[in-house]
Amino acid sequence: MIYSPLGKSPSGRRLQRIQNSPNYSNGAFQNIHETPQLAEGYNFGKVMFDFLFRKPKGLKPPKPITFLKTDLQALPLETDLLVWFGHSSYYLQFSGKRFLVDPVFSKSASPIPQTNKPFKGSNHYAVEDLPNIDYLLISHDH
Repeated sequence: MIYSPLGKSPSGRRLQRIQNSPNYSNGAFQNIHETPQLAEGYNFGKVMFDFLFRKPKGLKPPKPITFLKTDLQALPLETDLLVWFGHSSYYLQFSGKRFLVDPVFSKSASPIPQTNKPFKGSNHYAVEDLPNIDYLLISHDH
C-alpha cells in the first residue's frame, strides 16, 4: 500500500480466506458481470480533460447545506431512522440494529488528500458522535 491510511495488504488467515473466495482469481477479485471502468464513448484522456477544464453548472450547492446535528447516542434503538451525513454516508437504525454506511469522517471526501472536499454543511459528525454500531457497510471506496 502506498498510502498508509488506506490500510495494509492482507496476510495470514485473512489472505488465505480471500484467496479461497470463488470470486478471487489472478491476484484480484473478479466481478461476476462485465463492469467497464468508463462509460461507453469515454476514454481516460477525455475524463481527465473534462475533470480539469469542464465544470458543469450545479455541481456544488450554491450555499452551505442546512444542518441540524442530532445526538445519535440518545436515539431510542427501537426507532427506525436514517441520518444522512453527506455524500454517500448514512447512519441507520432498523429493527433494533445500528448500521453505518460508507462513512467519511475527514476533511477530505477522497482517500487522496486535497482532491475532493465534502460540501459545506455535510461534514459535522465525527466518529465520537456514533453509538456502538452492529454493521458497517462499505459500497465503494472514497
